[in-house]
Amino acid sequence: MGTDLAANTEAQRRLYGAPLRDLVTGVLTSLELTQGRLADVLGVSAPMLSQLMSGHRVKIGDPAVVQRLQSLLALCGDSTPLSPEERAARLRDIRGSRCALLVASEGKTAHEVVLQELRARATRDELDAASQRVQTPALADLLREAARANG
Repeated sequence: MGTDLAANTEAQRRLYGAPLRDLVTGVLTSLELTQGRLADVLGVSAPMLSQLMSGHRVKIGDPAVVQRLQSLLALCGDSTPLSPEERAARLRDIRGSRCALLVASEGKTAHEVVLQELRARATRDELDAASQRVQTPALADLLREAARANG
């Protein structure tokens, strides 16, 4: 019995908002990556990425890979132009990222954990710029607070 690619593609649409083929193609085009390089940044094998794109596999099993794909999609949507060096650095950062559940630990509140995560992932200037772009006042305040702590 063969794989029902149409059903798998529809399942991807429900899970990820669009078929993975469309999401991945957008990342490949926007960031000028090869499929092999993208697989490396995501932390999957090239054959696995191909199976996901073709609909032979429905889900990305590793939450860290989903998080990296989300980060790549956000990078594609960023209107700030990046030099090749900056793009390479961002790709390295994304590749090295781990899926972190933001839970209170070691006596820290969730607020403190979020601030710590923001400071670890962005510079003061990036946090300041992000605080000016967001529409949610509470999120803007949180980004400004993280920026101050990074100064």
